[in-house]
Amino acid sequence: MLHQHLPGLSIAIARNGAILYANGYGYRDVRKRAPADPGTVYNIASMTKQFTAVAILLLQEDGKLSVDDSLVRYLPDYRYARQITLRELLNHTSGIPDYSIVDGVPHKATAAQFVDLIKNAPLDFSPGSRFEYSNTNYVILGMIVEQVSGESYGSFLARRVFRPLGLRSTSARMIPHDLPDGAVGYTYAGGKIVEAPQTADDLGYGDGTVDASVTDLVHWDAALDNGRVVSRASWREMTFSPLSHGYGMRGGYGFGLDLGHLYGRRYIFHQGLNVGFAGENATFPDDGLEIAALSNGDPFDEDLFFRRVVSIVEPPSAAAAAADMVSAAGEDSSITRKVTAVLAGMQRGSIDPALVTADYARALAPPTMRQMCADAGIKGSPQRLIYRGRTYRDRKDFVFYDVYYPDSVVAVDAAIASNGALSLIELARED
Repeated sequence: MLHQHLPGLSIAIARNGAILYANGYGYRDVRKRAPADPGTVYNIASMTKQFTAVAILLLQEDGKLSVDDSLVRYLPDYRYARQITLRELLNHTSGIPDYSIVDGVPHKATAAQFVDLIKNAPLDFSPGSRFEYSNTNYVILGMIVEQVSGESYGSFLARRVFRPLGLRSTSARMIPHDLPDGAVGYTYAGGKIVEAPQTADDLGYGDGTVDASVTDLVHWDAALDNGRVVSRASWREMTFSPLSHGYGMRGGYGFGLDLGHLYGRRYIFHQGLNVGFAGENATFPDDGLEIAALSNGDPFDEDLFFRRVVSIVEPPSAAAAAADMVSAAGEDSSITRKVTAVLAGMQRGSIDPALVTADYARALAPPTMRQMCADAGIKGSPQRLIYRGRTYRDRKDFVFYDVYYPDSVVAVDAAIASNGALSLIELARED
């Protein structure tokens, strides 16, 4: 928490819904010195997407829609609607741009206004041809839930999911600090942890609006994996990733869920990041294990944290632990060499401009580079660099690494331009 500048953190670990461990650390409200605990309510950001996917599948089970419906049935005025299905919205293969990277995103807007931001923008690619994470997909899906059900998004989930499962702290379209035991959201700026004021609109719609506690999330996980939320057939659809595209650090994406393996075990999860909040919700369905961790600090980088928690709860074999420290398949050694050279140059405050795009070279002033390294805990020479995968995000081709320095572990995300130069590098301390 100190290294990642987190004011508060809650974690719950369960086996088939029975709590094994639950605790809170730090403060849900720093100014009031109100402690975080297992019941603290946080915005769960993009973990909301699994709830939106479930809402769509429940409506499919009701016979009110099909995931293979054309989008034109629900959004007839959208110019590309005839080319896109709900399935492609659900697994992020629609090609619809992410509204969050478009210029002019308002502080307050309706879901329809967020969609209006991209209504005249061309598709990023032909629908179904590849994966690219886009929050717009799930804003539209949330709108479809309301259109088909005749209820607000939050009311539908409360009636069909939250209340039946006894998720008493879970809600939608609320600011957490307005809720009982709700957390205040924070960010890290100017060397300080500072409040990050939100409106409900800032926290999204079907893409990021749900608020919950970690104890509610692990109960939700167990119910979803054990067939108490949607049918087994629907759950299989949620947990299937088309083989024609890869995704991120684990390799697949279903309906609102990342899919992969960790320490040789099937790993179903989603991370979330919103202004003031970050976290991860994960299950190992073959082991009946559920883990949720939420913070009211948006610098939270969850990946190494989760691997360490899992290794405590379910110690991996020596072979599985060793395999996790090996680079993923598909690594491009030429890109890795560029990333390594740029990281070394950033520590010095001087990089080879041939390694980055011209625009990015201008943005990387020496003080900027040194501050980025200091914030991420980079000091000394890297002892190990592990390639974790590649994906498309924010209209960019990203590669991911874990870099082990003598006193820190740093997550490195690098965007690759069409000419092979780096167009962006993001650093986050993982340990």
